Amino acid sequence: MDVNAGNAARFRNSYAKLLELTRRLYAAGIPLVAGTDNVAGFTLHRELEVYVEAGIGAAQALQIAARNGAKYTQLSDELGAVEVGKLADVILVDGDPTEDIARIRDVSLVMKEGVVYYPAEIYEALGIKRFRSPPVVTTPSVRAAPGSRRRS
Repeated sequence: MDVNAGNAARFRNSYAKLLELTRRLYAAGIPLVAGTDNVAGFTLHRELEVYVEAGIGAAQALQIAARNGAKYTQLSDELGAVEVGKLADVILVDGDPTEDIARIRDVSLVMKEGVVYYPAEIYEALGIKRFRSPPVVTTPSVRAAPGSRRRS
C-alpha cells in the first residue's frame, strides 16, 4: 500500500470514529456546543453538517448552535433564541436547513448587532467569487392599525 492510500484509509477510519463518538456523546445526553474556532461561519457550517452525519437531526444541530453556547456560558437570559428582549444575530438562508443542513451554507444576509451585511459584497471585497447575489430588500409601507387615526 502506498503512503497516500494508507493516509486516506487512516483518515476515513478516524472520521468514522469521530462520527461514532459524536453520536454516542449526543445519545448519552452530553452537551455539545458548536464553535467557530477557525474562519467564522465556514467551519461552523461544516460542524453542523458533521452533527447531522453523525445521526443528530438537522433541527437539533441548529438548536445546538443557537442555544447551547448561550446556555453553557450562562447567557441564556440575553442570547440563544429569537425572543423579545434578547439580543439576536440572524442569518437569512435560501432553503430550509432543517430539511437539508447544507442549506446553512446558502447565506444571503447576515444581521449582527443590528447591522445588515451581505456576504456577496464581503466576498467580492476579499476577492472571492460570490456564492449568490444579495437579496432584494424593500422597506414595507407603514400602515395604521385598524380603527386608529393617522396623524399627518
